[in-house]
Amino acid sequence: MNERILQRKDLCKPVPYQSGLVLTYETAPDKKRSWLDSIFRETDLAFHFGYFREIFKSRRLALKGIYDNQTWCESSARILDLLENCGGKVKVEGIEKIISVEGPVVIAGNHMSTLETFVLPTFVTQYKPVTFVVKESLTQGRLFGPIMRSRNPIAVGRNNPREDLVTVLEEGAKLLKNGMSVIVFPQSTRTTDFNPAEFNSIAVKLASRAGVPLIPVALRTDFWENGKVIKELGRIFRDRKINITFGDPLLPNEDSRKNQNLLLTFVISNLKRWGTKVRES
Repeated sequence: MNERILQRKDLCKPVPYQSGLVLTYETAPDKKRSWLDSIFRETDLAFHFGYFREIFKSRRLALKGIYDNQTWCESSARILDLLENCGGKVKVEGIEKIISVEGPVVIAGNHMSTLETFVLPTFVTQYKPVTFVVKESLTQGRLFGPIMRSRNPIAVGRNNPREDLVTVLEEGAKLLKNGMSVIVFPQSTRTTDFNPAEFNSIAVKLASRAGVPLIPVALRTDFWENGKVIKELGRIFRDRKINITFGDPLLPNEDSRKNQNLLLTFVISNLKRWGTKVRES
């Protein structure tokens, strides 16, 4: 197996698939914190300033109707830059798994923080158009609403699990049929540890119904913690590494229970490898 380490200049540009070539992104070892972050030292002021600047920029573009797939990727990559400028050390493995299968896919994994929602598009959108399953409230807010609506997400209320399941299966199948990949976090909320009992099978069911592969993803993103009042306004912890790993595609012709177990095993094994707490189910 050969490995290619992607650099910042490679992001948001499609890399052709080559059998046996592993694609990894890793923060440059000589990457230094930005001058602004250095001035404010261990506070989060530089991070939150850059974060809101990017949000307002994206919102303006969305309201003008020009926040397209490429623009989203570039915006996502600037959030990645911001994380690294504030001391984040990022490693993304298995990028080649995304392009190892043709057509749309379901991408599913654990949900730890806001970070993955902003950063995952950097590594997916240049290969496959993609959207998220999100809380309905995120599509209605004045700040995030225009951005989220521009991505044509699947919005769920999180009050009635049965209704949410029907919504995801029906709307998700339509999107996948039209070539749009879907990112699903099969947990009720973001958590810095992992409880297997809260990881439902909605992603596996969607992939099976639509007849598309499912790509597992494991995430350690507690560098950016969830805020106590507003989850998107949490602290950052510069001593925590950021890890994202994509796994081998799970094919829809396999038994759904088997695929759910494989997905869960992939997430758990990687979280344990990174030292993340996994609760006993």
